Amino acid sequence: MDGADHHRRAKTIAGILWLLLSASATIALSNKLWPEEEQRLNVGIHLFPACLNADLSLSGRVTPNGALRILVVHDQDPVHAETAAAGLRELHSVGGYPLKIDKVSLASLVTHETDRISALFIATPGIQTDIFDRWAREHQVMVFSPFAGDVERGAVAGLYVSDRILPLVNLNQAERAGIRFKPFFLRIARHHDE
Repeated sequence: MDGADHHRRAKTIAGILWLLLSASATIALSNKLWPEEEQRLNVGIHLFPACLNADLSLSGRVTPNGALRILVVHDQDPVHAETAAAGLRELHSVGGYPLKIDKVSLASLVTHETDRISALFIATPGIQTDIFDRWAREHQVMVFSPFAGDVERGAVAGLYVSDRILPLVNLNQAERAGIRFKPFFLRIARHHDE
């Protein structure tokens, strides 16, 4: 093999490697969730309405035009935020109130209009704990996260996964958010005590 063949072969291998790395980077950017996290997100979309509807003061959390305003919060993952938002839009209403769903990035959440928000639905894992605290305490909002460990870190509600899937609630954080759950819901939900 002469030098020119060796050079062409090296360029071809480098080109193939570049294509493979580009493809895997694109896949990684478009699919940031591990399979377990993706399953939790999908289950959370279906369990969230029950948690929201279990709030005894839900009627006080509607917008002036009578809708429940839900912010689907993501951290640089609009694909999964759209999955969550689309799943929630299919519900049309919770507790007889129509839903207004907005996707919001974590970066823009700070400046987002906070008036009459009923709940935050966390669509990506790893959201900072202070977001949970701030929205529950300062804005009196239910923060729901389907991701493991988030209820323990301060989300008001989420998932408990064992042989069954149940709602998981942080009662101390719910109290800080001004949320009182219906007794029946509390009987079936798992409780996290801080």
